[in-house]
Amino acid sequence: MRTTLLHLAAGALLFGAGLLIGQRTAAPRKTLLHVFAFKAVEGATPQRLDDLWSATRKLASQEPAIQNIWMGKIVRHQRDWQYAVVMEFENEAGHKKYEAGPAHAEWLKTYSQIRAEPTFTLDLQGQ
Repeated sequence: MRTTLLHLAAGALLFGAGLLIGQRTAAPRKTLLHVFAFKAVEGATPQRLDDLWSATRKLASQEPAIQNIWMGKIVRHQRDWQYAVVMEFENEAGHKKYEAGPAHAEWLKTYSQIRAEPTFTLDLQGQ
């Protein structure tokens, strides 16, 4: 009987620890998100979009100011935007450094060939 109680207590303790560890929290992040949405130019091929995604991955690997990057097709929206890219920076200074850098200038060559004007851009500073 004593062994059974110890096993039950240990199981309850283990379950409780797993429950506490597994809880997700939404910790605030104070980073800067640079977000832009765009529509592809008429006649854009899947290969040209793949070229953009490859160039964007290359940009993220070359530019140390970029902490994270998300890119892809917009699945729910109010406008005609088809695709979006989100870049995360530590702060606005990192974003400005990235914008002035050679990797960004090289990436713009690919991006400017596939995006139709106008685009939608915003920067979100975490609080």
